[in-house]
Amino acid sequence: MGDVVEQSSRGNGGARREPLPLTNLLAAIVNSSDDAIIGKTTDGVITTWNPAAERMYGYSAGEIIGQPVTVLCPPDRISEIQEILEKISTGERFPYHETVRRRKDGTTFPVSVTISPVQDEGHRLVGASSIARDISERYRIQAELRHRTTDLESAYRDLETFSYSVSHDLRAPLRALDGLSDALLEDCGDSLSEAGRGYTERIRASCENMTQLIDDLLRLARVSRAEIRVQAVDLGAEAARIAEELQRHGPDRRVRFTIEQPVWARADRTLISTVLQNLLENAWKFTSGRDDAAIEFGTTPDGDSGSCFYVRDNGAGFDAAYAHKLFMPFERLHTTAQFPGTGVGLASVRQIVDRHGGRTWAEGTSGAGATFCFTLPANEPVPASGPSS
Repeated sequence: MGDVVEQSSRGNGGARREPLPLTNLLAAIVNSSDDAIIGKTTDGVITTWNPAAERMYGYSAGEIIGQPVTVLCPPDRISEIQEILEKISTGERFPYHETVRRRKDGTTFPVSVTISPVQDEGHRLVGASSIARDISERYRIQAELRHRTTDLESAYRDLETFSYSVSHDLRAPLRALDGLSDALLEDCGDSLSEAGRGYTERIRASCENMTQLIDDLLRLARVSRAEIRVQAVDLGAEAARIAEELQRHGPDRRVRFTIEQPVWARADRTLISTVLQNLLENAWKFTSGRDDAAIEFGTTPDGDSGSCFYVRDNGAGFDAAYAHKLFMPFERLHTTAQFPGTGVGLASVRQIVDRHGGRTWAEGTSGAGATFCFTLPANEPVPASGPSS
């Protein structure tokens, strides 16, 4: 039973110690409990009261013993006590019951109570015992969680409203600005100076960049709200499909793709496809200056989660000293003149992988390519042959 309560037979310095009698041992356990342990008669009169009960309710044993147990209940809970006593009289137990009790000063607090009938040696019902625990802290935490959940839901609604506002209110003037700039070039291009035409082209390019930024922001917002539906996904097949699309839209590029197949994982199909789309498009973009461009997708063992998935290229790479900035929104390690983009794609990658419970990181060297890695939890592994039908 754990530590045994003992007494010395030779004073404080005695060598031999003997266990307390069972009655004394049980009394010591009751008195040392952090839970309020209360004994009462079958009609609800309090007969025993341990120190934890005194701390919890504020009554001393001298004040409360002999009083009806209903003094510990708010007025609207007295019928509950009477119902419990009636059921206890039939031998019924209450293994766990959450309710409200009242202290000596009149304040109320939530408790969890276990109530049991007490029988004598002849198995006759002689009373009841209750063990009560103050669960105020648990209720406080639950209330705080509910409050935070409400705040989070409100924030998501505000984000959705903002997204719609951005989509509508910003796109309209951008479309107008782009259209007017195009009309200016078409109708008045001959009368514009070379500098004037250059300015107008820059306006159109800025409109296009702003439109792309809005699209990326909306995609990032959708990623944060999307519900995750985990299923078996062949990442190799998804990567091959994306590679085929990239080659179809860039027929003039010569890129050697090496894609491991099959690569099974458990993830949300749509979201994990977004991860692969961003990483492979990134590799495609940053290998655009190479005649021998090579992009690889595969896996490598990872001690924490079982497998690490990676996209590797031999493109422009990056300075490893700034690797921590890669997955931050709007952070770019190359100018838009070198490589177009808004710096949101990798932020989406990290957010999606984080929501799956995985990790993301990157390794690279300027001018010598880059490797982007991510992990997914290894729960419920999928057989190498794929999901069962």
